[in-house]
Amino acid sequence: MYVAVSGAGKAKVIQFRIDTRIPGTKKKKTHVVKTLGNYGKMVSEDPDIVKKLRNKAKKITLEQKASVAPVQLAVGSHAITSSDAVTPSFNFGHAIVKQLWSIMDLDTFFEHTCGKKNAKHIEEALYYLVAHRCGNPASILATSTDQQRYAGIVPLGLDLFYAVLDVLDDTKEAFVQHLAGFFEKKTTRETGQAFYDVTTYAFESTRWGELRLFGFSKDHKNNEVQVVMGLLIDNNGIPISYELFPGNTMDQNTLTTSIEKLKSLYHMEKITVVADRGLNSGANLEYLCGQGYGFVISYTLKKSKEEFKQLVFDDAGWVETYNTTTGELSYKYKVVEQSLSTKVKLTKDELEVKRQKKGRGRKPIWKTVEIPVKIHLTWSAKRAAKDRGDRERMVARLEKRLDKPYQLKAGIKRGCNQFLEFEINTDTCRLDTEKIQEAAKYDGYYALITNELAICTDEVTTIYRGLWKIEDSFRVLKTDLSARPVFVWTDTHVKGHFALCYLCFTLLRYMQYLMRTEKQQSLTAEQIMKGIAQPLVLAQGKFPETIVTPTQVPQSYLDMADLLNLPQLYTNMTLTKFRASTKLDLSVNLR
Repeated sequence: MYVAVSGAGKAKVIQFRIDTRIPGTKKKKTHVVKTLGNYGKMVSEDPDIVKKLRNKAKKITLEQKASVAPVQLAVGSHAITSSDAVTPSFNFGHAIVKQLWSIMDLDTFFEHTCGKKNAKHIEEALYYLVAHRCGNPASILATSTDQQRYAGIVPLGLDLFYAVLDVLDDTKEAFVQHLAGFFEKKTTRETGQAFYDVTTYAFESTRWGELRLFGFSKDHKNNEVQVVMGLLIDNNGIPISYELFPGNTMDQNTLTTSIEKLKSLYHMEKITVVADRGLNSGANLEYLCGQGYGFVISYTLKKSKEEFKQLVFDDAGWVETYNTTTGELSYKYKVVEQSLSTKVKLTKDELEVKRQKKGRGRKPIWKTVEIPVKIHLTWSAKRAAKDRGDRERMVARLEKRLDKPYQLKAGIKRGCNQFLEFEINTDTCRLDTEKIQEAAKYDGYYALITNELAICTDEVTTIYRGLWKIEDSFRVLKTDLSARPVFVWTDTHVKGHFALCYLCFTLLRYMQYLMRTEKQQSLTAEQIMKGIAQPLVLAQGKFPETIVTPTQVPQSYLDMADLLNLPQLYTNMTLTKFRASTKLDLSVNLR
């Protein structure tokens, strides 16, 4: 590379150029690497600018030559008589986690927040636990035994890793608030909207505790203790906060606690909550309305009042859309205005008026108000076909079982029903055609209830469709990050385990957000975790003249490393260059 001055007069510019030989000839072809700026302007600002740029070009040329120069490696051939004689290899995909850890300022946060004398070691142990779970989820014991396989990890004691769970439990509120502040600044988080849902996590145990209790299991693990988690996520699918509840807590009883935490987290007066029909209880709607919060919740048509069902099947008021090709009805919607009776607390002035009134008994502190809501009804041909297909498959399975009545009776007597005594003649079982026909009437229909009166049906539907993100979040937590089954037993360790899984989940979701917004590339949580788990580096030669060779590096790692501004990897590298490319000091593993 060299410096050249091109052009004439006021158009004269300074450029970096390189010359390459045209194959089969003695001619050269000139390539402009970069135009640095206007010659006259740059010289007027610094008379020595050309000399400085030539020195810079010379330095860049030497660096480029060094980067492609052959690496000299002297290796012998020895018989492998023990595991120590094998060329060692180390995981290094956690360089992605290390970079995110630093970008999100979690290293400094935990070092300053944990409040222990060995704060630095606590932070290092926590980083390793997160890095390991983001690539290879395992128990604390299994994670501890893997330390020497991870590049740049200084081995720490097992007791310290269990102590980290206690720290996570103690600092849960603080780190959730730290992350909330970070994501509010660094992402397009809409702080006035949140998606909420609840799930259960089972233990392979019957030992109960403060949180570990028997309850209704969404994973059909009814013979094991469990905990209940309520999770709030934002419009980007990034978690906002979470709460743990005893395993016997009903879904409907978790919402108020989680929303109050959300309100205190962002000091917001107005929140729109999006949740599924499992949380659509009168008490929850009363709470949301009473606090002035907005909500979008699915509405169960089959269980609605008879007068409302009549509105559904009334042809009046529907706005219809037809298929332009076939002319058949493809979609329609209707908006029904209703009012929701709810109790709200009296204001101070209203309470004072009540106290001044004569009369015996305790003065009421609540009043009943009517909250206007809109129910958005929709019907689509696509949904109708799906509902019909699901029901027909279910009926077909039942018809097959009618030929084997003993199977029906055995099924009824399973589980806790085995202790019931009742008479049943399965030989006369038949399908209830009336119920089947009644269910068919609702094919294709869906209803959403909201107190956000200004938004239209399309907006309400779009908002509610975002709820799939939280369902996917639970899948990632349970399956990819292996949050269940849980292998710790003390209550503080249980809380710390879920805090650890939540922390890992935030890193994965933020990585997905960055890839989507900055590289217009979609990566699943599984692809990100493979990008962290798979990269290995072979360490050849005697330390400190070791040469390292990256292997099994998936494209997802390279894409994430490029996004996070990690320097490029090379096929063969010195320890110094490897450390520059990954921020991992492999010498701690080789000394």
